[in-house]
Amino acid sequence: MRVDSGATETQSLFSSPLNLQIDELVCEKRKKMGFAALENNDTKPLIQSSWHTHLKRWCVAWLRWPKVPRRAGRDDWMFNGTFHEAVRGVLMMAQLFSIMPVRGILAKDPRKLRFSYTSGRAVYAYFCAVGIGFLAVMSVYFFASKRYHFQKMVTAFFYCYNLYAMYRFARLGQKWPALMVKWTRVDDSLPPQKDLFERAVLAYRIKLCSIIVMTLSLSEHLLSIVAAVHYSNNCPAVHDPYEAFFKSNFAFVYYYFSYSTLRGFLTKFFNVICNFVWSYVDLFVIVISMGLSHSFRRINAYLFLHKREKMSEQFWGEQRQKYRNVCDLVTTVDDHISAITMLSISNNLFFICVQILNSMNSRPTLVHTVYFWFNLIILIGRTLAVAMFAAEVNDESKRPIEVLRTIPRDGWCLETKRFAEEVTTDTVALTGLKFFSMTRKLVLNVTGAIITYELVLIQFHKDEVSDVDLCLIDPFDEKYY
Repeated sequence: MRVDSGATETQSLFSSPLNLQIDELVCEKRKKMGFAALENNDTKPLIQSSWHTHLKRWCVAWLRWPKVPRRAGRDDWMFNGTFHEAVRGVLMMAQLFSIMPVRGILAKDPRKLRFSYTSGRAVYAYFCAVGIGFLAVMSVYFFASKRYHFQKMVTAFFYCYNLYAMYRFARLGQKWPALMVKWTRVDDSLPPQKDLFERAVLAYRIKLCSIIVMTLSLSEHLLSIVAAVHYSNNCPAVHDPYEAFFKSNFAFVYYYFSYSTLRGFLTKFFNVICNFVWSYVDLFVIVISMGLSHSFRRINAYLFLHKREKMSEQFWGEQRQKYRNVCDLVTTVDDHISAITMLSISNNLFFICVQILNSMNSRPTLVHTVYFWFNLIILIGRTLAVAMFAAEVNDESKRPIEVLRTIPRDGWCLETKRFAEEVTTDTVALTGLKFFSMTRKLVLNVTGAIITYELVLIQFHKDEVSDVDLCLIDPFDEKYY
């Protein structure tokens, strides 16, 4: 009797509606797989929800040994043409530097993407965010306590910008799984791609662009280190070259704290993270723009195959709906990344103005001259790349009108009329917090703004020139005070 009463209590304890639904699904799965049905369906649930079960799962997830990487097979090199599959490498690189802590990025199915606040990726992101936040607070305090010097303000802006960029990517990571599911659904509804090359072209374009951008960023960072060593040797009070390097380039930290090897390593580590985030913001906008423009390009390629042909009204209705789906996708993506687009444009404009202002000063060595102009060229080139790739989305969205204008008179119908009105009247483009649209006209506006601001800065520099040679100060990561 004691055993029966204990079993009854256990059965009533775990007979919740959720567990009963799980048992029904398990039984149905067993029947489909050919297993014999259970005689008694009122048995104890297979999944027991208790605190020790959750604790065990959490410990297993954290303390398990990492999986041994398997050798890539043929299926790993086969592409299905979706944006989720093409962007996997970029997201892997971002997670190495604590951005986008999303799980399941290597899976071909976007439904396996997960965002967890307690995953190892998230904890690593918290650690880097705390370190960068500390550098941002110290740089702002150093700027406010030293008579608001302009170059100290540039340092504070750099770290605050990267801290806010990490926050925006964390917010995007929460919505990334649902966004990729919708994007993949839209990709599957588009006209099919002919062969493996067409399915892989987007992935290869993204990889090539990522390699170019990050290689130039790494080269710029290495040149900045070489240029910064010149100033660390000018401190006779410090005999240790490593200590002199960190004290001269991170004065906003070691003005208040004593130097140690661990602190120096952590400071430089967080500084490298900031330099990567600073470049990754531009790369991310470029990659997203490439994915959206590729979706429009697939529709345009299919329409150009039927150029000057008399097609049915049903055909044009289907193509208009596919075009509308991609336009809705652009709006959804813009709602998620418009703040990141605004960060990219505003940051590039700010640092271009700073560097052109510093171009009026002389540089002590050839290394500093090479680094300065290399840095300025990268800034201008990256700004133009972001603007041109983002403008490509708007350009591709207007191309269907070239096909619609060639439709014969007897082939014109209500669906083609609606299609033409949508193409000509709607503005399909990424925006910067809805303040401006990323079109080709933006390039001219940005160029005019840079010239206007530089005229003002040059005049201000002539009036407020000081004895300190401003060009000796690197406004990005190797700060000299």
